[in-house]
Amino acid sequence: MNRIHIAAIAVAAIALVPPPPAQAEMLVLGKASGGQTIRLDTASIQRNGQSASWWSGFTYYLGRERVVASAHCGRGLWTVDGKEYKPQSPATRNMLSIVCSARQTRDSEDMGHVLVFDPPSNVRSTPGGAVKCAIAEMTVIQIYAEPTNDWYSTQACGGGWIHRSQIRPFR
Repeated sequence: MNRIHIAAIAVAAIALVPPPPAQAEMLVLGKASGGQTIRLDTASIQRNGQSASWWSGFTYYLGRERVVASAHCGRGLWTVDGKEYKPQSPATRNMLSIVCSARQTRDSEDMGHVLVFDPPSNVRSTPGGAVKCAIAEMTVIQIYAEPTNDWYSTQACGGGWIHRSQIRPFR
């Protein structure tokens, strides 16, 4: 009888434990000018669809400190508690570039979005063909979902192809 009673209490206690919070999708971008590691919570980026808004909210981590911010993409800066910041390191430049390029993402049936994660990355006129342009910063681009021999068609650079080794899935 005691075993049944103890088992019932254990089951009841487990049922009271809340589920774990949704996992953030952290992207390590490197070091800030002060030496702290910058991590961007990509799931936190406010998606504005096709809105003309220059603003996008997001969350990042400066070392262990969680920072809630707003990017003003037209002015190339972000704000935290009313104070403006401009990129001072490659990590913060990439953070702003990713937030601003991701703010208008909206997947469709045959299109998706990916992160160009190790720039510079070439966009070519045809798979393996001449270079049309180089994407210089970490940024989110739209691609057609079906590759051709590891090459994805994209609208980046006015239309072209990017190799799968240069991109990662982005949500």
